Amino acid sequence: MSEVSNVDAAINKSFNDLIYRLTGTNDLSTIKQIAPSVKLKKDFLVSYEPINFNEKSFLVTRFNKTSLLGKLDSLKIPIIGYNRPTIMLLVKVEDGNDAPYILNNSSSKLIDHDIKLILSEVSNQRGIFFELPVFDLDDIKELSSLTIFDSEEDIILSNYEYDYQLNLNISQSYINKWVITGDINSDKATSLKLTLSTLRKKLNTLANDYLYAFKIPNSQSSIRVIVNNINSYNELKQLQEAMSRLISIKTTKINSYVDTSVVYTLQISGDTESFKKEVNANPYLQLIESDDNVTFVLLNN
Repeated sequence: MSEVSNVDAAINKSFNDLIYRLTGTNDLSTIKQIAPSVKLKKDFLVSYEPINFNEKSFLVTRFNKTSLLGKLDSLKIPIIGYNRPTIMLLVKVEDGNDAPYILNNSSSKLIDHDIKLILSEVSNQRGIFFELPVFDLDDIKELSSLTIFDSEEDIILSNYEYDYQLNLNISQSYINKWVITGDINSDKATSLKLTLSTLRKKLNTLANDYLYAFKIPNSQSSIRVIVNNINSYNELKQLQEAMSRLISIKTTKINSYVDTSVVYTLQISGDTESFKKEVNANPYLQLIESDDNVTFVLLNN
């Protein structure tokens, strides 16, 4: 395969992956609506750069956000903004050799590594957060001294904020015969390789449901937003950069800049509730309060 063909294939895949993360679907008919050929996909391309990492070649691509979002809007294809769901997983592993344990960030068995790799890859591909608990010495001590009156689940999850919870049990019932039970169920006991393949497929299916609730409604609204804590020109620039990360904003009008507050009128996709969720997901902004007339936001600086 020629170098040009390799580059075109990489650009094609990067574009399709981006649409998958933005819309929550990898349906080919949707992608064809947006750009039916590699040539048209390149029209959205700003730059690309080949890099090497761990002795592997990759192509880093950057697409034009404004034109791509405009295209999706013209086709009335709903998108998912930067506000993404976090799913907390409680995975109990029973390999038939050692005592059952809760999979966590420090787990180091081979099966632990394989499961973590699946969670990482599905998270990156879908733009979603599948999270495992992190145990310190106090957590381990508390979990090892549980009584029948204690809830392992309550003790672990009380330390985290998340949108959804997923409880799984991955166990070896016979030699090299594994099953998944809980919120995901495998049809029958199979090899570890096939069981983990089932896990990947089921997580992708669940991701569809999780992301659907986070899609920006396919409607338009006009809202008034007041942003406080703007004390300098540099902070105003920082605010503009933070606002540019809010995918739902279609047009921006600054009505006034008085003292340390900037008053905006925004035309947005979706409604006030979806806008508030997007603000909360932006690390540079903090939602203060909101009513039917105005939304108050604070710049984190």
